[in-house]
Amino acid sequence: MPYFKDAKECEEVLGKFFHVVAKKAQEGDQVSSTITNALKKNGLIIKFIWKEPELTVTLNPTKEPFEVLINDDSIQPVATFSLTADTAHEFWHGKIKLAKALTTKQIVAKGPIPKILKLLPIIEPLFSKYPEYLKEIEREDLVLT
Repeated sequence: MPYFKDAKECEEVLGKFFHVVAKKAQEGDQVSSTITNALKKNGLIIKFIWKEPELTVTLNPTKEPFEVLINDDSIQPVATFSLTADTAHEFWHGKIKLAKALTTKQIVAKGPIPKILKLLPIIEPLFSKYPEYLKEIEREDLVLT
């Protein structure tokens, strides 16, 4: 059974997570600021293309404040990641190893992959923030153990 019943729920849960990270970076949260600054420093506009249900999220660190765009094709990403929403949900829990997922095509990436892989240690703190966020929005039912 999929984690999200439709694109609206996926946007409200998974998509909104990135808005929360961007907002916390503006408020000075160290983890969020470190991540957004690393993306900005590397000029990495990243687009997630989720299937089942369909949703896209584009992270644009070149704007101030950090932009999170939902289902928006107005900006050209530097890197894209295509995957199911379920895979994304599991990834942000730290349950999926990026290198293996790329090799098995569970996640299909386009762009400067070596540069992106170098950022992996910087984003790893989000693996604990995502379940915390799910609890904050009263979606404990989506927390993976």
